Amino acid sequence: MYDMISRAQEAVTTFDSRVSVKIDLSEPIETLRALLETRPALDFLHVDHSAVAQDGTTSIINLARQNPETKAKLVLLANAGFHLYVLREGVSSMVRHRRIRRLWREVLNGTVQVDENEIFHTLEPATGAGEPRLLVVFSSIAAKMYTPSLMRHFEKNFSSLPKYVPQNTHVLRIVDFGAVVGSFYLNSLALPQNETHIWARIAATAEALKVDRRNIVLYGASKGGTAAAFYALRHGLRAVAVDPILSDDHYIKVYRDLHFTQGTFAAPKEARFAALLRDELHPEAALSVICSRRSPQFAYIEPMLIKPYASRFLFLDSDNPGIEKHPDVGPKTVSHMLSQLNLHLAGLPPPTGLHTVW
Repeated sequence: MYDMISRAQEAVTTFDSRVSVKIDLSEPIETLRALLETRPALDFLHVDHSAVAQDGTTSIINLARQNPETKAKLVLLANAGFHLYVLREGVSSMVRHRRIRRLWREVLNGTVQVDENEIFHTLEPATGAGEPRLLVVFSSIAAKMYTPSLMRHFEKNFSSLPKYVPQNTHVLRIVDFGAVVGSFYLNSLALPQNETHIWARIAATAEALKVDRRNIVLYGASKGGTAAAFYALRHGLRAVAVDPILSDDHYIKVYRDLHFTQGTFAAPKEARFAALLRDELHPEAALSVICSRRSPQFAYIEPMLIKPYASRFLFLDSDNPGIEKHPDVGPKTVSHMLSQLNLHLAGLPPPTGLHTVW
């Protein structure tokens, strides 16, 4: 252990001897692990990979996609709560989760709020009167999935959404930190209380705005759909989930763990949803799922949700020929999403069953 500690101390260039260090990507993972163990106050880690990539687009995340050893190091850092926040001249700078509130421009300029549990969020107040509604929007995977910016965790889907819902609707958007490209709003090894804290934020927002529980509606597509389905099923809320990712199997086998979910979660999504549906399914949950058999996610949605729950929830299977892959489902089904969203916001009983739509 002493040798590893010595190696870690020799390997780093210190900016602030307590909270910030620089280390070369070539250092073995044991050195990195020792560094994390011996520097509990460490908040910034600058990984120098200029020997292999120093352009303005190749970060430690991109390199991890190419090299298993680099991936193992990135996963180690992610599980310790570090997030890539900037890339400069071949150096990937990472910040620990607890320090983000004091670093991220979106927080410093007041755009994003942070609560006592480090849940980052924005709130767009309702513009009209009437019994208030709360629409909770969970982000999809970012269009630039590996961007070296914390905005990787906060894709602002459908920014004009308030124009298409009743004016008595408050819109709460929650940032998805955890893992490498997001935790899918679930517990991760880095954020083991994430689900409890996210639910606390939703409940506290509803209470502050005097929104009745029956008037909370969740919405998300892709990994946001994962979250919308999960929290609705667990807490008995209304939700519209667009092609939710219920299993990482496709992305692990076909795309070599595209979303960095291997090694960053205590259990796979299919196990989490199986346990939820078996042990915690809330009797008041009202779910509308928009999906497509043209998407690879249908192979997981059908056995996990459609077959056992078609008599209880609504499933719209889009046969739009423009859908060729998972990311196409959201953009090609906006009309169906809005119809379901407004149905739930109106408090109307949703239909049930599996229906093919265009």
